[in-house]
Amino acid sequence: MTGARKRGRIAPCSSSATVQTFPNSSSKRRLAFFAAAQDRVIPPCRALDWLLSDDRWWLWSVETQRETMRLLVSLAPRLDEPMRRVLVDAILAGPPRAMFKDDIEPERWTRIVDRGVWLRLAKVAATGVPLDGDAKDRLDALSAQYPQWTLAADERDEFPVPMGDGSEWRTFHATPRRRKELVEWLKRHPARDRWRQDDWKQLCQKKFPTVVCALYALAKEGVWPVDRWEEAFYAWSKKTHLNRPRRLLAAVLAEAPDAPLQALTHPMSYWLKEVAGDFKEHEQRFFALARRILELRDEDHEGTTTDDMVEIAINHPVGHVTVALVRWWECQGLEDGQGLPEEVKRIFTDLCNTTIEKFRHGRVLLAAHVITLFRVDRDWTLQHLLPLFDWNRSEAEARAAWEGFLWSPRLYRPLMEMKAFKTAFLDTASHYGQLGRDGKQYAAVLMFATLDRGDTFTVAELATATRALPQDGLHEAARALVRAVEGAGDQRGDFWTNRVVPYLRDIWPKNKVHASPVVAECFGRLCVAAGDALPEAVAQLRDWLQPLDYPEDLVYKLHESGLCGRFSEAALDLLSRVVGDQTQWPPSELGACLEAIQAAAPNLEADQRFDRLKTYLRRHGQE
Repeated sequence: MTGARKRGRIAPCSSSATVQTFPNSSSKRRLAFFAAAQDRVIPPCRALDWLLSDDRWWLWSVETQRETMRLLVSLAPRLDEPMRRVLVDAILAGPPRAMFKDDIEPERWTRIVDRGVWLRLAKVAATGVPLDGDAKDRLDALSAQYPQWTLAADERDEFPVPMGDGSEWRTFHATPRRRKELVEWLKRHPARDRWRQDDWKQLCQKKFPTVVCALYALAKEGVWPVDRWEEAFYAWSKKTHLNRPRRLLAAVLAEAPDAPLQALTHPMSYWLKEVAGDFKEHEQRFFALARRILELRDEDHEGTTTDDMVEIAINHPVGHVTVALVRWWECQGLEDGQGLPEEVKRIFTDLCNTTIEKFRHGRVLLAAHVITLFRVDRDWTLQHLLPLFDWNRSEAEARAAWEGFLWSPRLYRPLMEMKAFKTAFLDTASHYGQLGRDGKQYAAVLMFATLDRGDTFTVAELATATRALPQDGLHEAARALVRAVEGAGDQRGDFWTNRVVPYLRDIWPKNKVHASPVVAECFGRLCVAAGDALPEAVAQLRDWLQPLDYPEDLVYKLHESGLCGRFSEAALDLLSRVVGDQTQWPPSELGACLEAIQAAAPNLEADQRFDRLKTYLRRHGQE
């Protein structure tokens, strides 16, 4: 409900003083109405005055609806005849129009008034108070018009939000199954009525040919029930249908006026995406529809500088068409070097036209498939797609391309060896902040590229790119390094020696300004993940370690690894660096780690680091 409340009109039997002193907030009114609903607390005349104040606002307001209904039920039997007449007349007048939005359809407004009047009259009648004259006639007429309306035994109809699905308010009407009858029905019901249920969507799925033929007949007459088309498209997106009516449907859409298609851009493009793989022997219809959608105005344009360009792209009509073309193409069978089909190539080339801003949604998704496109049609990819990744050409286009690629990144060496792509990939480190959430993906990909650089990158190139990352990027690189070592399984020792040590020596920044609790936790986990190389790992990384606020997970992993008993000195050194006196709560396995160290190397019991940790445990009552 919206609109300014009308104040100042005084209900019969009230005094101006009563109205002026009544609290205006809805919470206080709810409390007052609750009190007035109790016997012998508030005089009936005053309770009625409260209920009908402000031009009957509170009789109909959803802010106090539950309390209003309870007061109505309690008050009606206590009113004398004149006051009861005032109450009934107020109900028959219906809610003030100013309480509702101006653009409510007339049919829906009538329904709202009917429901509100019926509910309040029915509540009064249920108390045993006799209704006569206009009130009885109105209640009888509404009950006959809406036989499905009954008072809820649990009083759920007194709450502003129905405690159910609202189906008790609706009527159901079956959709005609014969084409001619369906055509006439669609003319009478071009849009779904929230109060009048039908099975149009189910009919679209079960009687596809009938529905298509009916819509085709209407299209020939220039009639386009857009809402029904929209429901149909979403219904057809979930089920495979016969090719023949689909061919007819494609023909209808290809020749349709721009106005209805403009309104149907989203559902139609979504449908095309979902059925792209089913267009067999009718490819030209498919491509014609794809082009038609791309040619429509972009009335739903959203800025492409938001944080998640991929999410916007996959939900945009241009993105739908791009995915549809990719799916159709993949269904034809892909082979390296076979080249793109000519029609697909033409549309993809158009999408790479950077002068058309709305096509950027398509470019984002083409960038996500850059490896496949490169393998199938290298020349086209080098000419049209790879330039989009170049930050020096356009930062906006490069950001879109890299976010698309980083949606599901893979390292494909032949692509990385292309100078244009390699240079842009390394430059992306300097644009980390422009990638939003995808910056973390980039940092991880860069780290993995470093571990398996082969002859593609030089040490200097990778070191420069890594050191260009901001602190957040280095955190992600450190986390990715931990995942790589932990995923090496039985080869952790070799992986540490041959991959991690060179990375830490040659690539990772040497300036301790980059030290942080996140780096400390990652490098602590890295030491544990190194396994048999724990002593070497702690020795190399000790300067990056620092006390952590919550070392629980790290200490648990150390305990579970069994390294405390095998490499007691290194384990103690690691524990003493990550568990400080200010650590808020001792890790649950710290005591067990110290016991394993003491059992394996009794001489370490006299070590200052061991003694500090034991004292720390005693201080927290855990020894």
